Amino acid sequence: MPASRYRSFLLIGAFLVIYVGWGTTYLANHFLLRELPPFIIGTLRFGLAGLLAMLWVTLRGGLKVQRSDWGAALIGGVLLIAVGQGALIYANRHLPTGMLAMLYTTLPLWSVALEWLLDERPPLWVLLGLAIASAGIVLLMGDGLGEGAGLQQWFSGALVLLATLLWAIGAWWLRQRPPLRSPATGLGLQMLVGALVLAGFGLWHGDWHALHLSELSNGGWLWLAYLVLPVSLGVYPAYFWLLREVKPSLVSTFAFVNPVVALLLGYLILDEHLSLSAGLACATTLIGVSLIIFGRR
Repeated sequence: MPASRYRSFLLIGAFLVIYVGWGTTYLANHFLLRELPPFIIGTLRFGLAGLLAMLWVTLRGGLKVQRSDWGAALIGGVLLIAVGQGALIYANRHLPTGMLAMLYTTLPLWSVALEWLLDERPPLWVLLGLAIASAGIVLLMGDGLGEGAGLQQWFSGALVLLATLLWAIGAWWLRQRPPLRSPATGLGLQMLVGALVLAGFGLWHGDWHALHLSELSNGGWLWLAYLVLPVSLGVYPAYFWLLREVKPSLVSTFAFVNPVVALLLGYLILDEHLSLSAGLACATTLIGVSLIIFGRR
């Protein structure tokens, strides 16, 4: 198989992994939040995943941490994991799953804005795709938060918007740094740093006083295992690899696809209503994402 075709298959596979993997995160958090406080979920998820990654590297005899690795670990651990995922889990208690996923679609907009300001002007097709995808998300949002939303809902929404901005900055910053000597070691360090920060958030929020792991149901343990193994240890390596291979704005298209995945899962698993207008909005969003992808080729 030619190298170019092999690389194309790898890129497609990596995009599918982050599209589907992170699209299902909202559903997993939805069920776990019934039994665990928000920041405890993040601490357990990334703490366990980080330990497993470091154990795997150690067993292979490749645990060597360079001084430069700590910079990437702090950027990824704090901005992408602790802030990005911490805000998602926290807001999941106060906002509908679909609305939360839609708010995260601001990530590609921040990414394109940063590239425009700090790197180069995006191609016309990318800008057109962003406009169409954004229109699809607006259609999905419908009435949005509505007049009945309280201060907690508005605060959660603002927190998510700030988190997506910091995520975009972190992703752009990571791309500018030299590559990690060991991607697996770097992944483990980032997750452990993120888990420590999330544990601090949990201490501030009072989550640790409400922790009763002995009462966690079998279903809760399964959802936690799903977030630790296939999602954290499967999606994040694909994401960080893509950041090195293509533009961050292209990688961030997962934020447009995630609401579509979340909406379909809500329809299939939670028996949520899927209207014709929602289906058309999903199709519009996917058309916009396709334009972004092909505009970056």
